[in-house]
Amino acid sequence: MNADALDIVFVWAGMVPSAALLVLAIRQRTSRTMPVFFYYLVWCVCSMVVAPTALHLSGENYLRYFLVNLTVDDLFHLAVLAELGRVVLRYNCAVPPRRSTLVFLMAAAIALVWSLGKWILPVGLPIFHLLYDVLVQGFAILRVACLLTLAWWSSLHAFRWPARALQIASGFGVYAVVSLGTALLHTHGMTGVQYHWLDQIQVASYLGALSYWVLAFGTKEVENEILVPNR
Repeated sequence: MNADALDIVFVWAGMVPSAALLVLAIRQRTSRTMPVFFYYLVWCVCSMVVAPTALHLSGENYLRYFLVNLTVDDLFHLAVLAELGRVVLRYNCAVPPRRSTLVFLMAAAIALVWSLGKWILPVGLPIFHLLYDVLVQGFAILRVACLLTLAWWSSLHAFRWPARALQIASGFGVYAVVSLGTALLHTHGMTGVQYHWLDQIQVASYLGALSYWVLAFGTKEVENEILVPNR
C-alpha cells in the first residue's frame, strides 16, 4: 500500500470512532460536564466528513485547508486541557490557582520541552510551507507543555482526578508525545516525501486515542464523577 492510499484509509477509518464517540458523548450528556470536549468531538466529526473532499484539492489549496484544520484542531486541544484543569478543581472542591503559579509552571514546562531539540526552520520555503512548520512545531511544544503543567499543578496539590478526565488526558498525552517526537525528527532533517510515514504514525496515534475514548466511554459510565467530589 502506497502512502497516498494509506492517507485515504486513515481518513475513512477515522470517521467510525469519531461518530461513535460523539454518539456516546450525546447519550452521556457530556456537553453538560465537559462542553469544550463535547464541541471538540463535533468538530472532529465535521472535519472527518470534509476530509475526503479536501484530499482532491490541488497542492496549494490543500495546504491552506490543512493549515486552517490544523489550527482549529490544536486550539481545541489546548482548550480541552484547560477544561480538564477546571474539572479537577471542581472535583476536589478547590479554589482556582494563582495566575503567577500557572505562569511559572507553564514557562518551566515550555523551557523543558524546548530544550529537547534544536527547533530549526528550513530556509527558502514558500510562506504557507513555513507557516505549516511553525504551527506544527509550536503546537507540539504547547501540547506537551500544557500536559506537564496540568500534571505538575495537580501533583503539587495532591488532587485526585475523576476517571473520565483522566481517560481524556491519557488519550491526549499519547498523541502529544507522538506529535512532539515527529516534530523533533522533522527538525533533524527527516523531511520530505520519503519521511511521510512519520506523519502517518502521528495520525495513527490520533486514531488510537479516539478508539481508546470509544472503549472508555462505552464500557463504563463515569461522567457523573466529574460533578461529584471524591470523598
